[in-house]
Amino acid sequence: MAKDALHIYVGVGVYLLCLVLLRPIIKSQGIRAFVALIVMTCIALLGEYLDNRETIESLGLTGLNRKQIVASIRDLINTCMLSYVLYGLNKWTKIFRSSNSSSKLLKQR
Repeated sequence: MAKDALHIYVGVGVYLLCLVLLRPIIKSQGIRAFVALIVMTCIALLGEYLDNRETIESLGLTGLNRKQIVASIRDLINTCMLSYVLYGLNKWTKIFRSSNSSSKLLKQR
């Protein structure tokens, strides 16, 4: 499996896992989704720190070369993009909300 695809799976997996684990704790879907987004972003940033830890600890942030910075930005985008898209669709559209059409059909009879 390509490393880029693995980042996508990890990002979406962490986001969805956080949504499930936070369900009993946070009742509001909007707040729960935002907290899951923050957790997923923090984990992505931690992963990039761990990837570049040797360079950062020895030379500091300025020791990172252009290739490492570009690779880290690409990894962050791959990890976070789909989760941010899912969050946006949930927040600004009705695609993930129930339509309650079954209850309307039962009342008509």
